Amino acid sequence: MNFPLGKSKAQRTVRRGATVVEAALLLPLVILFLLGILEYGRYVMTIQIMTNAAREGAHYALAHTEPVTLSGVTYGNSDADVNTIVNQYTGGQKLTGQTVQVYKSDSLGNNLGAWTDSAAGELICVKISGTYNFLVPQMLSLPASTPFSVQSVMRSEGN
Repeated sequence: MNFPLGKSKAQRTVRRGATVVEAALLLPLVILFLLGILEYGRYVMTIQIMTNAAREGAHYALAHTEPVTLSGVTYGNSDADVNTIVNQYTGGQKLTGQTVQVYKSDSLGNNLGAWTDSAAGELICVKISGTYNFLVPQMLSLPASTPFSVQSVMRSEGN
């Protein structure tokens, strides 16, 4: 039987098998590519969240270099208060071994002493450090973790 307008049933069956083989070869590569995009997006999101948290912590520290005493209780100018603000802005995102440092600094973020001693015109730095853990490192040939550090340096406009 001759099918001038289409392919024979045998020709269609052979082609269907080739499609399955092509899909079996390409699908793992496409999935790895998508996982790589998702992992990179998660890493960039973590950088953004931590940078925002450091900025908000520095902003809080600038406004609270002098303690406020209400009803005999002192509020405002402790590292724990800045840590609380930073943790609020991380949105539950944590680094392994996360540490938050608050200090008076130069424009490069070098530690110059206690942040509570900052005067108008001096800089305060909040630095968040830790280790970022990748979710799927083996499949994407990534390291299991990488050191991670962000900081925000702000100038005190007056206290």
